[in-house]
Amino acid sequence: MTEVLSQTESLCPHCLRRIPAERVAEGEEVYLLRRCPEHGEVEPVLIWRNRPVPYPLWERARAGRPGAEPDPPGDCPRLCGICPGHLQQTCSAIVEVTGRCDLRCPVCFAASGPAAGPDPAPARLERLLRRTFALAGNCPLQLSGGEPTLRDDLPLIVRRARDIGFDHVQVNTNGLRLGRDAEFARALADAGVTSFFLQFDGVSDDVFRRLRGAPLLDLKLKALERSRELGIGVILVPTLARGVNDSRIGDLIRFAKAWIPVVKGIHFQPQAWLGRYPQSPRNGDRMLIPDILEAIERQTGGELEAAHFIPPG
Repeated sequence: MTEVLSQTESLCPHCLRRIPAERVAEGEEVYLLRRCPEHGEVEPVLIWRNRPVPYPLWERARAGRPGAEPDPPGDCPRLCGICPGHLQQTCSAIVEVTGRCDLRCPVCFAASGPAAGPDPAPARLERLLRRTFALAGNCPLQLSGGEPTLRDDLPLIVRRARDIGFDHVQVNTNGLRLGRDAEFARALADAGVTSFFLQFDGVSDDVFRRLRGAPLLDLKLKALERSRELGIGVILVPTLARGVNDSRIGDLIRFAKAWIPVVKGIHFQPQAWLGRYPQSPRNGDRMLIPDILEAIERQTGGELEAAHFIPPG
């Protein structure tokens, strides 16, 4: 039995045209269905398996502000985010300070590498930071890339963000320079970094070789040690890929527990099928939120249950 759950918008994967889309339930699975005027029917994309949490129980509509006019048909989600009609505002602002990276990860959704164009000038970044603060207010700010720590002036950018008014400034990093360069890590701490969003895919080098192309565990551990010495919190950020580290989720959770209080949490990110990857994915290749919830419960022996997690919003 097929049931249309909701209407939304998506992109044609061929021409990137914005096109109407539907979320459709077929048995125990939910798909995104699209049709491009130029390229016709687009292959359905699996977005949910109704285990261990049914999709309707996880999906949340954005709450409207009292007295706000409803969105005109077709304008949501295009107008979501910093929207006067919604209670939900920016939860975290991301500013990319470079496109360069010192890794060339096979799973990089941004296809970052050493050959990126010039970094944004400090004056341009300051204008962007000021505009972000004016629109979003004092929300958590993440400085991202590429690899932000390739900028020698990153501490100055952090300092400027703090001076503008951001109380929480997080650096999204692979951690390699943090592990190698104690002086640079100290400069970031002195400038006011409040946490590191640390790429951390597993607790053994076979995972890093597959996902990052090199054995990086020692440097990651040095970055964690450095963070502990400086009193800066860390969020571990594993990219999850089927057949690589989806069976290691429990190991990552146990590792994180052993590093409390420097490790504040884990942000599991299923592999994104854009940027740099060898071929288009099959639906069976996708790692979905319910897959992660199920794996967490199973691999922790029920210490963490799927029912312990709630959707954002």
